Amino acid sequence: MSAQDAKVGTVDVTIDKQKGVDVSFTSKELTLDVDELLKNQMLKAKAAVLAQQIDSDLIGETLEFPQWVGTPGQLINSASDFFVGVQRAMELSIPMDDLHGILSPADHFALAGTFTSLSASDATVKLAIEKAKLPMVGGVQPYVSQNVVNLTVGTRAASGASLVNGASQNVTYDSVRTTFSQTLNVDGLTSGHTIKRGEVFTIAGVNAVNPRSKSDLGYLQKFVVLADATANGSGQAALTIANPIITSGAYQTVSAAPADDAAIIWMGTASTAYLQNSIFHRGSIALVGAKLEEPKSGIYAYASDPDTGLSIRTWSQSDITNDAHATRVDVLYGVSNLDRRLGLRLSGSA
Repeated sequence: MSAQDAKVGTVDVTIDKQKGVDVSFTSKELTLDVDELLKNQMLKAKAAVLAQQIDSDLIGETLEFPQWVGTPGQLINSASDFFVGVQRAMELSIPMDDLHGILSPADHFALAGTFTSLSASDATVKLAIEKAKLPMVGGVQPYVSQNVVNLTVGTRAASGASLVNGASQNVTYDSVRTTFSQTLNVDGLTSGHTIKRGEVFTIAGVNAVNPRSKSDLGYLQKFVVLADATANGSGQAALTIANPIITSGAYQTVSAAPADDAAIIWMGTASTAYLQNSIFHRGSIALVGAKLEEPKSGIYAYASDPDTGLSIRTWSQSDITNDAHATRVDVLYGVSNLDRRLGLRLSGSA
């Protein structure tokens, strides 16, 4: 027996997002309006706004996935386009038991349209045509959301300008296990050019490895920028990136450390917006809720959503001056990308 030490990484989830919706009725409205449906529909509409806010915060975390397959700007308009993402998930050892996909409306309907060439009697085709609902594709259940991020990349040149500034910028797992990120110094940029959070790049000579066997996968590893950066007067910038450059051990991420002046290639054309469709494992992103403080006046109640674990508080209070009865509905929560290795972004093929 040869016992090995267990080194567990940690991720902080900051519960800092309080979102709510508000509605108000006068005494006359509450007394004379027998159409309860009006009020119910209003509250449903308000709740939908709240759900959209939470959905948007969750989908925003997909910008931290380093992997991005396909050609930026191309629609996912075939099953084979989608399969490229599933293939990459397998190569990266992402568990296949609970994978989900989030597509923009444009990509969703482009992919749904591919099923129309099949027999219209097939149940899958009927769902795609009649309800625009996609079946599981390659073991992944795709969903549609209008909140898919439309990332506008920075003003940096796509290739030939950005270079690694200094050799041996690899790190150890021990030094990054609470953030799983690092600083990468680059140069060769134009003074004042920008790099945006969520941008993806590769480094010449730095290949991806199988997370389990550590064998070279034969293609360049991809990295994501976690915070906006601007080149200084000398064309230099310090980028916060993930995943970190680890060249050995259980958490090895690359085949080799980048050399000084190794070329950096950015995905996408400068100052252009690209929709960020995604495939990810359920465990990659966390939604954590907390129960809000009890109000000191008025009427209030709580309810917990069994699917998300969110605690929802309703709080009503009357305004004697204006004869109005206001109700607010609030949730308090935080979101975090727990493991950036468990998801990827995808575009279609050119």
